[in-house]
Amino acid sequence: MGHAAVDDSEEGGLGRKELRRIVGRFESLGQQRLKRIRATLTHEQRSFFDLLPLLWHINHPTMPGFVSTDTPAGVMNFRPTREQLLLARRYVRGYKEEKRPHRSYPIDGLYLMGSMGSLGQTSGSDMDFWLCHADGLDDKALDGLRRKAVLLEEHAAAIGLHAHFFLMHDGSFRAGKVDRLSKESSGHTQHTLLLEEFYRTGILLAGNPLLWWIVPPSHESEYGDYTERLIRKRFIKPDHWLDFGGLHDLPAEEFFGVAHWQLFKGIDAPYKSLLKLMLLEGYAAEYPKVDWLCMETKRAVYGGKDLDPDRIDPYQLILGRITDYLAARNEPDRLQLARRAFYFKTGQVLGQVTTPSDWRQEQMLKQCEEWGWTQAELTLLD
Repeated sequence: MGHAAVDDSEEGGLGRKELRRIVGRFESLGQQRLKRIRATLTHEQRSFFDLLPLLWHINHPTMPGFVSTDTPAGVMNFRPTREQLLLARRYVRGYKEEKRPHRSYPIDGLYLMGSMGSLGQTSGSDMDFWLCHADGLDDKALDGLRRKAVLLEEHAAAIGLHAHFFLMHDGSFRAGKVDRLSKESSGHTQHTLLLEEFYRTGILLAGNPLLWWIVPPSHESEYGDYTERLIRKRFIKPDHWLDFGGLHDLPAEEFFGVAHWQLFKGIDAPYKSLLKLMLLEGYAAEYPKVDWLCMETKRAVYGGKDLDPDRIDPYQLILGRITDYLAARNEPDRLQLARRAFYFKTGQVLGQVTTPSDWRQEQMLKQCEEWGWTQAELTLLD
């Protein structure tokens, strides 16, 4: 995966071993969340979810999502596991891994982002996938990817999953362009905040790792210069990484666009939107030097300690930042409102629960105890 980097203290870079360790820690964190996601799926849903990287790697007429043999296929750095090959044989008897390697790999990476695998995951949570494609695909090729994405979304819906695929190109994203593949997309209104959420919640399923991972927190403010130096000195190969850019200062107008979007989304998801609006307010209070939530995740990864997925749970981070902001403003009523919105967003019903049945109940019960909520209060909320 191109895990080569400078071992030069003057450059402030990462040595080869340290770079591999950092990438491994990000991937390990993703694997912990994937384990939790898979535990919430039915057997059929889990099989489809596990097969997705292979479905984007090949075109086969009896596989889900097949459009044509001309549809771009081939994921960078992907080789199917034994389990994925066994799953493929449910659709193609005797299926074997293709011995001839792809001449090109039009798909740079497949990531899952959003609330899945976090305390914010509910039975109705969307699975938002970023399908990261290579440069140079023509309109016909991109249309083939879109058509395949629609078919896979329909297949997912048939087995009870809310899947959305976003066709992404890292260079175009850095330039401020986001392809609107799904009706759920809001990338045109919230470029920076969308990237922050992706960096905080994105889980690598197949393909290239994120260049953002190997930029130490101390170099975040000079993301462009730092990564250009790594490339110029040939410490890394650009085509082995996905580069969606650094988290530059948020343009003031983006606050208004995001607030408007969240008010619109609040019709269908009021508790989630309320939390995101409160987080936006907290960010605005820090403007123009915003300490993005994803940086808490990165600092934890670089910290060297055992990674606790609960401590850097994407939704727990949101609640923690809102709590700090409202506590500093001495607004206990709004803090109580945020906590109730968080409780409702998690979809847990804990008034009668004494022994938690899964990690989400366990974490939410622990959170309610920290707030001092009684069983009577939980019953009333339920």
